[in-house]
Parts: sequence; structure tokens; C-alpha cells
Amino acid sequence: MGKPGQQRRGIEAMSNISAIVAGVAFVTLAAANVVMMLEASQPSRSTTMRTRLIAVHRAGGYLFVILLCIMAYGMSQRLAGLGITGHLPTHLVLHIALVLVLVPLLLLKILIAHRYKHSHSSLKALGITIFVISFVLVAIPTFSELLRSANPGSLGLRLATGVVVAVCLVQSALVFKKRKQPHASVESSRVPEIPARGTSLNNHKSSKSRVHLLLSQTEQQTHDTKTLRFQVLDERLLRVKPGQFLTFHWTIDDQRVTRSYTISSSPVHENYVEITPKRMENGCASVFLNERAKPGLAVEASGPYGRFHFDKTLHQSIVLIAAGSGITPMISMLRYIDDLELATPVTLLYCVRTSADIIFESELVRLSGSLPNFKYEVCLSRPDPTWKGRSGRLTEEFVTRNVTDRNAPTFFLCGPKGFMDNARQILSTLGVNEGRILQESFGESKPTTESRSLATRSTETVVFIHSQKVCQASAGSTLLDLAERNEVQIPYGCRQGLCGTCATRVLSGTVQMDVEAGLTAEQKNAGYVLPCVSRAEGTVVVAA
Repeated sequence: MGKPGQQRRGIEAMSNISAIVAGVAFVTLAAANVVMMLEASQPSRSTTMRTRLIAVHRAGGYLFVILLCIMAYGMSQRLAGLGITGHLPTHLVLHIALVLVLVPLLLLKILIAHRYKHSHSSLKALGITIFVISFVLVAIPTFSELLRSANPGSLGLRLATGVVVAVCLVQSALVFKKRKQPHASVESSRVPEIPARGTSLNNHKSSKSRVHLLLSQTEQQTHDTKTLRFQVLDERLLRVKPGQFLTFHWTIDDQRVTRSYTISSSPVHENYVEITPKRMENGCASVFLNERAKPGLAVEASGPYGRFHFDKTLHQSIVLIAAGSGITPMISMLRYIDDLELATPVTLLYCVRTSADIIFESELVRLSGSLPNFKYEVCLSRPDPTWKGRSGRLTEEFVTRNVTDRNAPTFFLCGPKGFMDNARQILSTLGVNEGRILQESFGESKPTTESRSLATRSTETVVFIHSQKVCQASAGSTLLDLAERNEVQIPYGCRQGLCGTCATRVLSGTVQMDVEAGLTAEQKNAGYVLPCVSRAEGTVVVAA
């Protein structure tokens, strides 16, 4: 009788140990999956690292499901012939109920992960819920067994209780500290400042704001458009959001030329970057890049800049409306969606003059077959007799025919100013909320008639109030030029009024800007200007 009893107790001990190990692994997997998802959603993570974290999360999820199935099978064997009756202990009934809740939550998470990959907030919430239920699921029998076997007042029980209380106190202290910090920072700021629009706010003297590139290959897109691929020479990889641009600092015929170009490649590829400049008549940089730039050309660039970009966590569906070379940020977004295999619905309306002006024509055909939720329509303003597609200009009828749902998507506009003004007016007429319309200027900025007339004006006075300097501006000089000559620090990026990095507040006086693309409506209302394309009229006081 002793031997069978010992064997039975041995089997029970082994079973308990196996259950504890399985429970610990179960909770650990649930916690690891939550951590992987939270880390993958961090903006500072590179696309490559994010892809790896998602792959690890997916593998952990499969292991979690397998382990749950094994544990559920073991539970069903123990309950065989008993069922869920009133004779079962309360903790065991609760244990079974938690398992029954966990199964549909797992199925829902798997469904969302496969069909709605962009719903990261829902996946995070489900992951955290599954972790909490898993922890309670394992903790109930473990804690119950510990209490049953412990003696009242024992040292082990006291230590365990002390650890739990200490952890709770530490967590409460951390939460309280985090809540106090933002309040203190708000109190310390006496003058509210509206942040500049640029996403890269590095000082122009910082080496981190520059990236060294080497032209490795070129590809002719159309008769007047060429794609140039640059390898990143720096150790740090180039982290870009789809739709952003770089500011290139060229040396052309011994002259320093600064121009901004939208990135046309997918941000997934961090070791190289592509731009697709269109040759502009009398355009110094565009003519050089289309006709004279050869592999081996080295260049420095700063950035990336711009808030005109696709965000998979915010934009559940998008409509891209482009004209001419305004297709470049759109193709970057499409390639990015394709590389990550996102399920984001995308509609592209692309307007050009002739069929010979369709940039990325073959790439659009490829993407239409690769992306299940992508459709596009090309409209020619000067079609030839063989053209069978849409002709004319962007109209309200053209938009309504191709965009049936106008309440959910975010609209991205890129092209000449007149084209974007027309597109915005059409969308406004159709009832699209202004907050869901983003637009981007492109091309080389040109001084306005008003700014050119300033060359005939007398010297103006500019007061940089924070630097405590009073400066005399020569005719036609920009505020940024004047600041640099007088050692007043104003961070800048593109020097063309596009990125918004240099946005600075004018406290009094009148300033004339060549372009305003780099400012938000909020910044304009608050009196901000872009010093890189701004000139003083009379006496001006600047918050710099």
C-alpha cells in the first residue's frame, strides 16, 4: 500500500510542477507579446526593427495559443464526468469562466491582426486584456494553493505579503511622479509657444542634421523626369516617413545651391533614398540632376522634414490627389503600404498633361496588382487620339465618381498651387472636413513680386528680442540671412519655406513672406513667419 501511495503522491507532485511551469510560461508569453507590440509601436523604432518585433510578436502569439489549447485539454480531462456543477470549488468555476472568456478574445485578436493590420490601438487593448486574464487565470490556483499550504503567521507568508505591498507602493509612486512632471513643466513655461511644424528640429550646426549620400544609379522615368538613387554613407540609417522630403546642398558650377526634394522610395529601405526631380526650364538644380548628375556624385542632405506623410496608425483609409511631379510623395506612400502589406484602402487621382508625362506608370500598374485595396485613375488634360481613359481637368464629378466615401479618408494633395487650390475647393464643396485635408507644395520656391520690389527699399531695422540685438537689414535680405550674419541662432532646414523648422514669432511690425507652405493655420494666427523666406518692412521685432 505504501508504494502505490508514494507513486500517487509523486505523480501529483510532478503534475503540480508541470502545471506551475506551464502557468509561468503562459503568463510570460502573454507579457512578452504585450511588450513586443508596445515596442513595435514606438516612433523611434526603425522599420526593420519594427518588422522584426512584429514577427516575434506573431510567433509568441502562436505559442500562446498552442499552450492554451494544451492547458484547456488538461482541464477538460480533469473535469470529465463531473461537468461544471455546484459541487465544484468557487475558484475552479472562476478559472473555467476565465478560460471561456479568453478563447473568444484570442480569436478576435487573430482576426483583427490578419484582416485589419492598421488597427494597432485595438490590438494593444486586446493584448493587455489577454495578459490580465492570463495572469489571473494562473494566479488563482497558485495563490489558492500557497494559502492552503502556508501556516498563519509564517515567515514565507509575511515575506510574500510584503513583496506585494512594496510593488504596489512603488507603482503608485511612479504614477504619481509622472503626473507631477507635466504639471511642473507647464508651470515653468510662462510664455506659451506653438511648436514649429518641421519634424526634424536639429540645429543647423549639429552634425546629426546632415546625412552623406552617394549617387549609385539613375533611371529615366519620362522625357523630363529622372529617378536618382543615393546610398546612405553614414553609419546611422535614414529614418523617413512616407511623404517627407530632404533638403540637398548641391555644389553646381562652384555655386552652393540648396533645394528640397520629396523622397520617392519606400521608407522601409533605410540604406538608400530615391528622389525623382522633374526638369524645370531654367531650373538650376533640376537641369543639373536630369542632365549632368552621374553615379559617384556625393552630396550632403538635411532632414527628413515635413508633416505631409502617411501614418498607418492614424490614417485608416487615404485618397491621394496629385498633379505632375506631385506624384512623388504619393508613390512613397504606396510603396510603403505595399512593403508592409497593409490593408489600408487607397485611391489615387493623378492628373497630367499627356500620356508621356505619366511618372511611375509601370510602377502604378504593378501596385494595382499587388495591393488589393488600391485603385487609381489617370486624367490627361491634353490627351492624344489613342487615349481611352479620363480626359480634362480635376472636377467635382471626377472626384465623386472615384471617391464614394468622403467621410472617413484622409486626403493628400500635391501639385502646383492652382491645382491644389482647386482640389481643396472641390473637397470643401463636397463636405470634406478641413482637418482631413493635407497638402504639400513642391518645386523650387520663387520670390513673389512683392518681395522682389523690396530690393528698391531702404534699409530696415530688425530687433531680435531674445538675443538683445538690433540689426540693420540690407535691401532684399531675409530674416534668416540677417540672423546668421549677427550670430542669432534660428534653427532651419530647407531654407525654402517648406519644412517649417525655422518658424519664428513676430512680436511687432510687418514681414513679407515669399511662401507660407511651412506654416500651419495655428502658427499663422499666432503671428509666426518663416525667416528663411521673410523680409522686414520697416521696424520689426522678432522673438529670436
